[in-house]
Amino acid sequence: MSLIAAIAGSIAAKGPDFALVAVGGVTLKVYAPAFDLVSMGDEGAPVRLHTHLIVREDDLQLYGFLEPQAQRLFELLIGVSGVGPRVALGLLSALPAGEAAAAIVSEDIVALARAPGVGKRTAERLILELRQKLEVETRAEPVVPGARATGDAALDFLVSLGFAASEARQALSVERDADLAVEERVRRALQRMGQG
Repeated sequence: MSLIAAIAGSIAAKGPDFALVAVGGVTLKVYAPAFDLVSMGDEGAPVRLHTHLIVREDDLQLYGFLEPQAQRLFELLIGVSGVGPRVALGLLSALPAGEAAAAIVSEDIVALARAPGVGKRTAERLILELRQKLEVETRAEPVVPGARATGDAALDFLVSLGFAASEARQALSVERDADLAVEERVRRALQRMGQG
């Protein structure tokens, strides 16, 4: 866990990949994914961000996310060899956290490689190092071999991302096409819940 787990304040200004957040007399520069920057609102709007602090010899960098799921994925991404915070932020700016996780689990190299700084090799490394970790995290509770926690892989995945089971179940129940792949069901449910 980062030393600064979260901040709450108001938007002082926004740049292309950061927000200046006024917190009790101090203004912090917080790097954030494009999706979160758009959702934060305009100058003066209140904001609460889940954060990750990166300490370097000559610099402190604070990264912020509206949802804890995005923060968790960011931390997994920067744990991959050759993936720094800027590349991780670029990926989460190209794909919402749920879609990025689904792309890794479904081994969708094309979707991952759309992000700036993520080529085919980096996408393959992300899949190699994170697919199993993300699959494990998608399980809401222990399962018996060959079975899912709820019997619905898409529901398990959404619950593991932090969505309430009832909300995820409702978003999935609207789907009429029973033959869709798990990844597409998740993607459509995320869009219905305003995350896509």
